[in-house]
Amino acid sequence: LMSSNEHLNFLRYEDGKLFWTQTTSNKCKVGQEAGSIKTNGYVHVQLFNKKYYAHRIIWKMFNTVIPKGMQVDHINNNRSDNRIENLQLVTNKQNSQRRNNSKGYQVMKNFIRPYWAKKRFNCKSYYCGMFGTPCGAYMANRMFFIRGLHE
Repeated sequence: LMSSNEHLNFLRYEDGKLFWTQTTSNKCKVGQEAGSIKTNGYVHVQLFNKKYYAHRIIWKMFNTVIPKGMQVDHINNNRSDNRIENLQLVTNKQNSQRRNNSKGYQVMKNFIRPYWAKKRFNCKSYYCGMFGTPCGAYMANRMFFIRGLHE
């Protein structure tokens, strides 16, 4: 992947999306949104006949590099949500452990906040909090690594 500075010559970031700042082919115009969502759910951007993941470009725009052995992960698991606040660096192991089919919470009736967020990591269960909505509990589960509850 090209360096962060080279991306800035062709793309600008705005609210999770990339826009062309220069014309690079007949297909793209200055100010037009760059990239398209592919069948795997990721946004790909084509620049000089090479395809790049938008979330990796965006991470590098804000943080310069992606360290060796690290991956850029979508906190809310929505692969097309490339807002910088939804991206985090994780190891390959953390990324594969985040990919689970669990909803990330259990419902405990008779409580004011009945949705209990939890996360399994390295064969241990971690409590992430009690929430009034399933959405709150789900997001707490997905924010597990950012909040450092596993450390």
